[in-house]
Amino acid sequence: MESSQQKLSAAVVLLLLVMAAEMGPVQAGECLSESTTFKGWCLDSGSCNDTCLQESTADSGGKCRGIRFQCWCITPCASATTTTLLAPEASR
Repeated sequence: MESSQQKLSAAVVLLLLVMAAEMGPVQAGECLSESTTFKGWCLDSGSCNDTCLQESTADSGGKCRGIRFQCWCITPCASATTTTLLAPEASR
């Protein structure tokens, strides 16, 4: 009986060690918003990156995404667990 408690305790400690190893340092997540100045199909992430860096100082870069080949600008998010896609504001 005592050896099963020891095995259970060892398993719990091992599980806690594995879970602690999976947790990394907290970093800002990645929020994406569609570029407002990029024209045409986004086939080259380098061009998209340059456009986003010129578009806003808050942007850390840009990349081509989606089936419509759009340029998406990258800004840091508060949450590390979520990637948020923000649609551009509609023209009125």
